[in-house]
Amino acid sequence: MIKPKHIPIRTCVACRTSDAKRGLLRVVRQPDGAVVYDSKGKLPGRGAYVCAQSPCIALARKQKKLERSLKASALPDSLYQELESQVLRLGGEPATADDGSLSAPVGAGDRPAFAFGSAAVPQLANGPVSGIALHIENCGTAPRESE
Repeated sequence: MIKPKHIPIRTCVACRTSDAKRGLLRVVRQPDGAVVYDSKGKLPGRGAYVCAQSPCIALARKQKKLERSLKASALPDSLYQELESQVLRLGGEPATADDGSLSAPVGAGDRPAFAFGSAAVPQLANGPVSGIALHIENCGTAPRESE
C-alpha cells in the first residue's frame, strides 16, 4: 500500500484559516533582524504565513499582524508591495478601495467571515451557514446538547 505524501499545514496570520504551506506566502525575520519575503520557504529565522490574497495582506498590514507574529518593529512598505506582486503573479487581483488604498473585508467571496462572539452569520458561496453546520464543517463533530 502506498503511503500518502505528508502535506504541511500552516495558518494565515490575518484570517486564521489553515492551508497547505505552498498555498501561503511566507515572511521571515532572519537572525540578523531583516524581514523579507521567503519565496522558497526555506530561509532560516522566525516565519509567518499570510494567504496569497489581497484582502489578507491588507488586513495583516492594517492590524500589524505580521509585526506581532514575527516579533519585529515596523515592516518596510516594499515588503507589502512584494507580497502584492506575488498575489498578482499567482493570478489574484488586488483589492482597492475608492481612495486607491488596498482594502477589502476578509470573508468576501468564498471564504467564511468568522466573527466569534457576535451574531454575525458566516457567508459561503451557497448562502448562510448555521452555527451547527459551521461547527461540523470546522471540526467534524456535532455540538453537545448543552450548546
